[in-house]
Amino acid sequence: MMVAAAFLGSLLLVEARDWIHFNLEVNWGLYLVGVVVAMAWIHYSLRGAGDRLGVLTMREALRLTAQQTVRLMVVLFTLAFVMKDVEVSRAFLGSFLLVAAGLMFSANYFLAPMLAAVFFRRQRLRTVIVASRHEARLLQTWLAPRGHLGIDAVGYVTPDAEEAGDDAMRLGCLADLPAIIARSAVDQVVFAQSEFARDRLAGIIGTVEEAHCRVRFFVNMQSVFEGGPEKIEHNEHYAFATATAEPLENPLNRVLKRLLDIVVALPIVLFVLPPLTLVVWLMQRRQSPGPIFYRQQRSGLNRERFSIFKFRSMKAGNARLCAQQATAGDVRVFPFGRFLRRSSLDEIPQFLNVILGSMSVSGPRPHLLEHDEQFARLEHSYFKRHFVKPGITGLAQSMGFRGELLATSDLANRVHYDELYVASWSLGLDLRILVNTVRQVVAPPRSAY
Repeated sequence: MMVAAAFLGSLLLVEARDWIHFNLEVNWGLYLVGVVVAMAWIHYSLRGAGDRLGVLTMREALRLTAQQTVRLMVVLFTLAFVMKDVEVSRAFLGSFLLVAAGLMFSANYFLAPMLAAVFFRRQRLRTVIVASRHEARLLQTWLAPRGHLGIDAVGYVTPDAEEAGDDAMRLGCLADLPAIIARSAVDQVVFAQSEFARDRLAGIIGTVEEAHCRVRFFVNMQSVFEGGPEKIEHNEHYAFATATAEPLENPLNRVLKRLLDIVVALPIVLFVLPPLTLVVWLMQRRQSPGPIFYRQQRSGLNRERFSIFKFRSMKAGNARLCAQQATAGDVRVFPFGRFLRRSSLDEIPQFLNVILGSMSVSGPRPHLLEHDEQFARLEHSYFKRHFVKPGITGLAQSMGFRGELLATSDLANRVHYDELYVASWSLGLDLRILVNTVRQVVAPPRSAY
């Protein structure tokens, strides 16, 4: 609301000082809607960081404000570009963005802690944690920087008396809980769900509720997923956690990616592939007669097998050696085939796979079936690459990791970038991969052979 008011204020101060000459050719209402959309985008970007707003440092507040201002600029400049508005005053945009940035910084650094103090200074929840010593300490560490949100961790109670020790924060065992609630004026009891069998829960909940306390249960997802879950979904009575976020689970994202695939692949299949096929056929006839294309089974989305198309770059009759990676100076590769491989032109027929839907323009590169099994034994997260369609190029390849795998670290790097691609896909990421791949084709790394 404050930023929208700043928009109207800047408009009045800069554009409407002379109402007679007020620029009516600009659709100011549309820009106001754009400001509202940008604010919604900014609000959405705060998810997961909202509980830090009351305790941001000056540097954190400045960084957050810069991110918010960039989002606002992106929306406004996109509108100006799409509407071809050359009449929009630069003085107006500059003054508005300056005022908006100041308001957002004030909200981030000054207003948030003031609101937290107003709403939570008196309404405090005195909280007792019921968990093992290790789990309780972890939860207390997590709660400590969130005291401004009205949560006071009084201490913890262990399910078993055997865990007694000299920890000052340990208040007793589960049998002592009713007395602890009464003595410490507890408002909320948080239980580690993993510590209790189902048949004990009803009695425990009843005891706490009779003492007029709130009851909460927590599950430490970090103990289940190394580093914590990437995504938690809530659906009615169930919560689902996963170790890997998958933006391409969203049907809209899949449609956008498919549109990009068609836009890139169709012109290449129609205008590049036919003449290139003729050139490859002529060179093959001279240096290594045999089939133009080479087809091989690979694993795709959800490990479904498909036939991948490539220009044949090796001498015909080497089928028994097909499971071996090409190496520097490989005698199986004929001279023009070596050029095809180094320039990545041997991959051009895979745009047919893109049109057919078995591949995407960008995604994890599909490996030989034999290598899939071998690599999966070396890298436990290797299987995540099958969560998306394989690509003609990928994030790993655009970063220069292509060609023969000479060390375990080479595989680890590729798996890392494949996993990163699956978890952080965006249309912008695909475009960056394509641009970097073009650079790799123009100046291929030494590992390309």
